[in-house]
Amino acid sequence: MNSSVLSIQNLCVNYITPGDPVKAVNDVSFEIQQGEIFGLVGESGSGKSTVVQAILRILPPPAVIAGGKVIIKNKDILSTSNTEVMQYRWKQISIVMQSALNALNPVLTVREQIEDVLKEHKDLKSKGTEDRTKELLSLIDIDVSWLDSYPHQLSGGMKQRVVIAIALALMPPVIILDEPTTALDVIVEREILAKIIELRKELGFTILFITHDLNLLLEFADRVAIMKNGRLVELDKAQKIRSGGKHDYTQKLIRSLPSASGPREKGLLPRPENLDLGEQPILEVQNLSKSFHDSGIFNPRSIDVVKNVSFQVFPGEIIGLVGESGSGKSTIAKLITRLIRPTAGDIFLKGSNKKVSEARRVPLEYRKQVQMVFQDPFGSLNSVHTVYHHLARPLLRHQLIPEQDLLDHIIEMLETVGLRPGTTFAEKFPHEMSGGERQRVAIARALSLGPDLIIADEPTSMLDVSIRMEILEIFARMRIEKNLTIIFITHDLASARYLADRIIVLQHGSIVEQGKAEDLIRSPKEQYTKQLIKAASPGWLRNLSFNNNTNDKDVDYV
Repeated sequence: MNSSVLSIQNLCVNYITPGDPVKAVNDVSFEIQQGEIFGLVGESGSGKSTVVQAILRILPPPAVIAGGKVIIKNKDILSTSNTEVMQYRWKQISIVMQSALNALNPVLTVREQIEDVLKEHKDLKSKGTEDRTKELLSLIDIDVSWLDSYPHQLSGGMKQRVVIAIALALMPPVIILDEPTTALDVIVEREILAKIIELRKELGFTILFITHDLNLLLEFADRVAIMKNGRLVELDKAQKIRSGGKHDYTQKLIRSLPSASGPREKGLLPRPENLDLGEQPILEVQNLSKSFHDSGIFNPRSIDVVKNVSFQVFPGEIIGLVGESGSGKSTIAKLITRLIRPTAGDIFLKGSNKKVSEARRVPLEYRKQVQMVFQDPFGSLNSVHTVYHHLARPLLRHQLIPEQDLLDHIIEMLETVGLRPGTTFAEKFPHEMSGGERQRVAIARALSLGPDLIIADEPTSMLDVSIRMEILEIFARMRIEKNLTIIFITHDLASARYLADRIIVLQHGSIVEQGKAEDLIRSPKEQYTKQLIKAASPGWLRNLSFNNNTNDKDVDYV
């Protein structure tokens, strides 16, 4: 049996409120063994991030530790002084934060941010610090030429690698990874995970991996603990949970995301049989291009984000627009909705001879016919207005509903997307709702105008996995009930396959492949499409296990 490097014993964390305390973490216990990858899974609000904050003693008020122990190196750090705890951080246990964008200081270079940790905790001379910094960058496969770059000059994947390098700087025996790939597309996500697993094998550290995505964690974890409402509901070897799990909640999480391989999952409303798309497209994009100008002082340049893109969308069709970050898919959405003007190309709606792309001022009717659901359910709603206000404003702007009938119509829209009772939700403010509820409000707002086309730009990427399927099902149902046409934008080919009739694959601003969803998944022609399918398919990361030090056969995790 391997020795324990981190022991959580009967941990309780409360949030102090004017009423009774809210139990965020309730009697949670588990041990992590040397060299193990231990996964902690749960949806937003389950308490998993609160556990991490308690381990590191960085709980924000009004959270307080109400009981329990956190044992590192035979010492309970919950009972030690703040000075002693600071010595444990980074040396004994470090953390890779969820958002690399927020974890890095925007005014400091990569070099300065790595050296800051080294100088704070190690007595190194200038040459030693320089060598160690370069060594760390080499570990994460970033060329040393990036040392004097600032975070905004790095891609999302590179930023996350830098954060990993900082966490490894003092070679702690335990590293906490808190949702380290949430903001990354599927290809970069897999690259980061493969690098983490490789480094773990090479350096021998132990991992506590925090995520809401059970399917992802089952790719590489040794054991998995599942949290719900502040409690552990299941803890077992990954292999056993992968085979189904015991708890109902575990099984729900396993079923929560589609796959790009195997049969198309049951449960979603089936695609309409013999769908008659007609001969006339509802939307036609011809040779669409968009360039942005970098007004650098010394080297101004033009960046081509969308390059000569053409496609058609037919009434009642769901098109999946797929590609990694930077492929141009969100820019295309903004061009179609005319939030930005194209550099070149034409956009036709419902066969109109008038080119929407040439209009200096977009007709109000076009705004009504083409609606958008944005990626961020937190940012797309104004925090100071009620749900009623968000839905009433566009209806009044377009003069579609008499004012005395507004409330009934709004309630109907809210209940259509599963927000019941509609009267209750109409009175709520955004901060009073979950992320999934807010995204349903955004969908209801788009539906309320009776559009012909909805563009959904990564509408599930910021939601918990079990909620994502619910949102996908709303779109599938609205296509049938409202005869909607939908452009579904995502970096995840599995989700596109689950929902779309046809898939268009974008890379570097150009279309590289398109076809019927099932045909494209079964027989991709382009290497890039094959990469996307591989990244969205279960099992491939397990095959890159790099001969893990631990496995289910030779380690007894009791």
